[in-house]
Amino acid sequence: MAFQQNDRPQRQTFDVSGLSLKCAECNAAIDRLPFEPTLKEDGTYGKIYCFECNRQRRRDSGPRNYRGGGGGGSYR
Repeated sequence: MAFQQNDRPQRQTFDVSGLSLKCAECNAAIDRLPFEPTLKEDGTYGKIYCFECNRQRRRDSGPRNYRGGGGGGSYR
């Protein structure tokens, strides 16, 4: 398994070049994804974004507010 500089394993990517996918934002061709896309009921793969557009969307959406799933309540 190949490792990046921070000692984390590289993320598995899927070759999707045969699907002729285009970025929903910039219309760039998408050849690899970190997940295997599945067809929706309408016959499309839904909105898929290239690496750069996805990164920008995540920046623009602001911080995530994860609370660990416990709700913060105490048990009595």
